[in-house]
Amino acid sequence: MLYQESEMNSELKPEDVLPFIRSEFEDFDSIVDLDDGIYGGLGDFAIYLRNEMNGESLSEEKCQKAFKIMNAMGASKDLEVQNLLVVGILEILTDKDKVVSLVRSGLNGQAAEIFEKVLNGWVDL
Repeated sequence: MLYQESEMNSELKPEDVLPFIRSEFEDFDSIVDLDDGIYGGLGDFAIYLRNEMNGESLSEEKCQKAFKIMNAMGASKDLEVQNLLVVGILEILTDKDKVVSLVRSGLNGQAAEIFEKVLNGWVDL
């Protein structure tokens, strides 16, 4: 399923998240194990991203696709999609300074705001 930018910005639904990621990452199914559900699968995806970003082995193309996914999830009006982003992806991307810096540089809008809240432990916000 192909997504138009306007669709991605606010209409992404929970059931669209995995097809959207698969449309961007053709090797998604070889990266993740969905036997533990969508959160486990997104966690596997985030671990893959973190490890590749930390080792500087994630291609620029895949890095941009990852940011496209995270920014679209952050822009969704559906709070479950935003929760999938936080719990499934962003929390895992906070434990390496190099990765935090890279993620900060690639996120924008609501996704960037959500990432800062995750980094600050949801306090004083």
